[in-house]
Amino acid sequence: MNARIDQTNFDQLKDRGVSKWLTISGLLVMAIMYFLAFAPLGWAESGKVPDVMHPMMNPKTYTEHAQCGNCGMNLNMWARTRYSFENSSGEGHACSLNCVADIAYRTGEQPTNVKAALYLEPEEMVAVDKASYVIGSSARGTMAMNSKIVFASQEAANAFALEYGGQVAGFDAALALATDELEMNRKNIAGNRSKSGKIKDPVATDSCLVCGMYPAKFPSHRAQILTKDKQTLHFCSNQCLITYLSEPKKFNTANEAMPMAIWTTVFPDGGYDYAGGLYYLVGSSQMGSMGPEAIPLRTKAAAEQMAAEKGGHIVMFDQLSPAVIRGK
Repeated sequence: MNARIDQTNFDQLKDRGVSKWLTISGLLVMAIMYFLAFAPLGWAESGKVPDVMHPMMNPKTYTEHAQCGNCGMNLNMWARTRYSFENSSGEGHACSLNCVADIAYRTGEQPTNVKAALYLEPEEMVAVDKASYVIGSSARGTMAMNSKIVFASQEAANAFALEYGGQVAGFDAALALATDELEMNRKNIAGNRSKSGKIKDPVATDSCLVCGMYPAKFPSHRAQILTKDKQTLHFCSNQCLITYLSEPKKFNTANEAMPMAIWTTVFPDGGYDYAGGLYYLVGSSQMGSMGPEAIPLRTKAAAEQMAAEKGGHIVMFDQLSPAVIRGK
């Protein structure tokens, strides 16, 4: 019988002075100890791959919510690992437990009323406190190397793990692991986006579609759009990006490109991220390559700290407009 890593196990560790939110190295050591002591299977000892399509090409409509609020991925394509939850901003939707954990990190608050899709029956959503997880099986992960898939019962999870490897756990353990993996997964995701061509760093000759400046010269503020016909449109700043999105025909009359993904540079970290999942400081003293700028920050806390230091106010991506950025 597979060992179940649940809240009781974590509480016992916490009583011994070990935080529930362990570092990834500590959690992996604990996991190895469990496997050696209890589990008849390895982490993913089975070489079998589940005979399911994930992501689903041309999926049916499992949800009316089109995109993950954290990474922008299509929720129906990734329906087997989708989530719904609530926080102070209202109802949210995510493609994966990785994105649920990332949203918690970015907002600084833990989600409530969390529901997850059943991996083998993606039309069904269950409350996570009644679900069982299989972690690290040969099933493909979503936004993470280490898959964390949901079943309605421990019996169903055990049966899956017996055939496809992995370890049975509860939601708290799965979320703790997803939280510890965030930085590693973020680097892997950025590498995969660049490798696949979803993100392309501008070369010296690429010019901003709005102002004509060269984004390669402005690595702290540049942005880009990946269109549905796989073009990459470069911008020197979020000001120019939002100006384009407000009147695309004005700047691209030959082919009004439809955005498939929008990426912008996280400040001050650098590197592109999904524009819809960030916080934007507008009206501050921090200028961009075109003057007044929407400064994108990864966490609400970072945005609030910068607002306290440089003035301005915080908005989300769908609240941006040329007038909001320029303060008119």
